[in-house]
Amino acid sequence: MAKTTSLQFVGVREFKEKLTGYLGKKKEVVVTRRGKPIARIIPVEKGSPEDLLLEIGMILKEAGVSKEEALQALKMAGKTVYG
Repeated sequence: MAKTTSLQFVGVREFKEKLTGYLGKKKEVVVTRRGKPIARIIPVEKGSPEDLLLEIGMILKEAGVSKEEALQALKMAGKTVYG
């Protein structure tokens, strides 16, 4: 079943002033400047691919693994899996 989202449009000034409130609602927000959309804020859903990638990134950062080291390890893993 399709998930319904309550899309909210808010001006950049209001968004800046009430940032934590908007982020705490965990709903999609479109930020506008002079009535035109400039950004779309989407909550990260638990268990989503984005959530997994963010978790991996946090673990690698805490372990002191550089971006280059992580990419090299990913390439090596790909060669092992796919040949």
